[in-house]
Amino acid sequence: MFTRGRFLKLPGFCLVMLCLSIVVFDYGSPRVIHAAGGTGYAGSDAGRSIVNAFKHLIWVMDKFHKKLDVYTDLSAGGNHFVMFGKMSDPPGAEDNVTINPGWRVGAHSGATCIRNTLLAEGDNWGGFYFLNGVLEGQETQPKANWGEYADAGVNLTGATMITFWVKGDEGGENVEFFAFGVGRDPVTGAPFMPNPDSSPKVSAGLLSLTTDWQEITLAVSSADLSYVLGGFGWVAASNMNGYEDITFYLDDIQYDKARLNQPRFLLSYETIPSELDFDKVMKNCSFVYDDSLALIAFLATRRPQLVARAGLIAEALVYAAQNDRSFSDDRLRNAYQAGDLILPPGWIPNGRANTVRMPGWWDFESDNWFEDPIQVGTYTGNIAWAMLALLSYYEEQGGQQYLTASERFGEWVERECKNTATPLKGYMGGYEGWEPVQTKLTWISTEHNIDLYAAFMRLFNHTGDVKWRDRALHAKHFVESMWNAEAGHFWTGTLDDCATINTSVIPVDVQAWALMVFGDVNDYSRGIEWVEANCSVNADGVRGFSFSDYDASHVWFEGTAQVAGAYKLLGNTSSAATYLREIEKAQKYAPNGNRLGIVASSGDGLETGFGWAYYSRLHVGATAWYILAKMGINPFWGTALK
Repeated sequence: MFTRGRFLKLPGFCLVMLCLSIVVFDYGSPRVIHAAGGTGYAGSDAGRSIVNAFKHLIWVMDKFHKKLDVYTDLSAGGNHFVMFGKMSDPPGAEDNVTINPGWRVGAHSGATCIRNTLLAEGDNWGGFYFLNGVLEGQETQPKANWGEYADAGVNLTGATMITFWVKGDEGGENVEFFAFGVGRDPVTGAPFMPNPDSSPKVSAGLLSLTTDWQEITLAVSSADLSYVLGGFGWVAASNMNGYEDITFYLDDIQYDKARLNQPRFLLSYETIPSELDFDKVMKNCSFVYDDSLALIAFLATRRPQLVARAGLIAEALVYAAQNDRSFSDDRLRNAYQAGDLILPPGWIPNGRANTVRMPGWWDFESDNWFEDPIQVGTYTGNIAWAMLALLSYYEEQGGQQYLTASERFGEWVERECKNTATPLKGYMGGYEGWEPVQTKLTWISTEHNIDLYAAFMRLFNHTGDVKWRDRALHAKHFVESMWNAEAGHFWTGTLDDCATINTSVIPVDVQAWALMVFGDVNDYSRGIEWVEANCSVNADGVRGFSFSDYDASHVWFEGTAQVAGAYKLLGNTSSAATYLREIEKAQKYAPNGNRLGIVASSGDGLETGFGWAYYSRLHVGATAWYILAKMGINPFWGTALK
C-alpha cells in the first residue's frame, strides 16, 4: 500500500451464504445465531476465533455509545463537556485553582486522569465547570459559555445518574461535586442568564476523600436534562480544608445514557499508555478505510443485528461527506473522530452547524488542539474503499442515497485526481494538509488504482453509464503499467512526477489485492510467490508477512490475512489455512491484545519504508481482513474467494 506520512494506514456485493455460526454479543450471555446451511464452525476453535473477532468489532463500535462519557482519557473520542470553565474568588486568586486533564500517574483506568488543585490563600475558593462551550468561525478550540449563547446545550434526556471516580492526594480533602446550574443562582436555582442550564445545580454534597479511588454516583433522574451547559463540576474552599492546599484526582466520569442507534465510526486502534507519538496521534482516530472494511464484514454475515451495524456505518459515511466543516465538494477525509459523529450544539466552525468531528489530540502543556495533516486529508484509496463499502450495502439493502454518494465520490476523484499528464494514466494520490488550501499529492499509487478500478466497474454495472467503465480502464491502465514481469511483482506506484516508478519499497498488499480484483491474469499470482520469497517473517512466535521488503522484523497481520485470502482465490486452501492459524495464534497471545481482535503488528515499530510504522495495537482493519479471509469473502467484488 503506497502512502506517505506518519503512521497512516491507507489503503459489487453478491453476498456469499456461509456455513457459519456467529455470536451476537449483547454484553451479557452470548447467543448463537446460524447462517443458512448448517452450524459450521459452531464448536470449533476456528468458530470461536471468528466469533471473537466480530465481538471485538462490536465492542469497538459501542465503546463510546453504551454510556455518555464526560471524561475517560485525555483526547478520548467519547469525551463531552471538554471546555473547563474556571470559577474562583476573590478576584486575583484565579491562578490558585488549576486543572490538568492529562495527568499520567496513577489513573483509575486508561492512560490519564484529571489532576485538580486548590492553593489556599486566605478564604479563597475555586473550582471548574466542565462546559460544553461554543466554537465559532475560525476558532480551533472552544470557549466558555456561561449561558450567554443560544442553541448551545446538550440534550441528556434519559440519563438517570452520573458516576465518577475520585481520590485525594493525601486524604481528607473536602470537595463538592455537582452538575448543571450554569446561568442559575447556585442557591435558589433561579436563572440569571438568557440561555441557562435547563436544570438547577444537582450536587453530591461535600465529600471527604481518601487516597483510594472511590466510585461516586450522582442521581439526576428528576432533573430536566434537555439543555445542559455544565455536564460536571467541582468546587472547594480553603476554609473547608483547614486553610491547606489540596490536590485530588478524577477519572471515568460518565452518564448512563446509551446511544447505540446513532450512526458512527469505529476507533481504528486501541492505543495504550506510552510515550510514543503513535499512541497520541491515534487516540481518537477512525480511518475511513477501517470503517469500510468493518461495514463489509458486518454485511457479509447477513445477520440482521450485524447488517444493522453496517447500516450505521454507511449512514455515517454519507453524512460525513455532506457535512464537512470546510468543504462542500463531496470529498471524504481520510479519517474522522471516533465517538459522536457530529460536533455538539454551539460548535459551528465556519458558520456550519452539525458538522462531522475531525480527529486530533489535545496538548495540554501548550494548550492547543492538533490535527494530523494526513488524517484530515483525502486519499483516493480511502475514497475508493468508501465507494466499495456503500455499493456493497446498496446491493444488499438498497437505498438510493448510498449509490448516489458512491457516484459523487467517484466524480470527486475524476475531477480532482485524474492524471492526464503522462501516458501511465491512473489517478493521483489526493490531498493532505489543513484547509482552506490543502496540498495536492501528485504521486500515483498502484493500490489506489486497484481500488478505483473495482469501484468504478461496480458503478458501471449499476448505472450502465459508460463513463464509469472508461474511468475504470483509466485506472487499470496504470496498474498494468506497474507490473514488473521480469521480477514477478507490482511496483508501489510513481513519484511526484506521475512518471518515475518508485522502486524503493515493494509492499505486500498490492500483490494480493491485484489478484482479488483482476484474478490470475498476466501471471499475477507470481506476486504472491514474490511475497513468500521476500517478505516472509517468523518473529515474535508467529509466522506471516511484513508490510514490505523494507523491514522484516515483525509480522503484519492485515497483510498476512490478505495473502491468506489470495491463496484461497488461487485454490491453495492449505497455505490459506496455515496463515489464518498464525493470525489466530496472535489473536490469543499477541502483546496488547484482548483475545478477541487482531493487532496490527506482532511487535512495535514495524517500518513500512514510507516513513511510518505499525505497532502491536488492536486494529479494526486487521481484524476485519482476518474475518473476510476466514469467511472467504472478496471485499472488492463481494464474491467468494475461489
